[in-house]
Amino acid sequence: MGVRRETPDLVFRGRVAVWYRAVCGAVAVVPAILALQTTLPVFVPILALVLGAIFLFPLVVRNRVELYGDRLEIFFGWSHVVIPYAHVRGAEPLTGGFDQFTGHVCAAELDALFIEAPEDGDAAVSVTDNDALAAELRRRAGLDASTK
Repeated sequence: MGVRRETPDLVFRGRVAVWYRAVCGAVAVVPAILALQTTLPVFVPILALVLGAIFLFPLVVRNRVELYGDRLEIFFGWSHVVIPYAHVRGAEPLTGGFDQFTGHVCAAELDALFIEAPEDGDAAVSVTDNDALAAELRRRAGLDASTK
């Protein structure tokens, strides 16, 4: 018997910058090219390319923020972060300052949103409409729009 998956209220698709895609491609291809330069068997560069693609492909395509009735869920590559709205203390543009240090960097774009949730670990995300996500998070978390 399968577990019934809850449908999100809102889904914000993530953005991926061109430079990030290029870096992912280079990280996947460079080991294969370097393996070709050695006397290793031919399957080694192919294996390096396949493993690089398997590792990095989800970072580009599995990138979204889902809003549910009581929590938000961030999917970015291999990571899955769940933050209840009750723990959200603020949502503001990511400036990269020391006050915005986070272990959940789920942004593949320089224009990102910093979600302050000290109990669960703050998060940095980049979605198609950062302003709309920030406004919705503030509303659902019961924060005044003027705070952070």
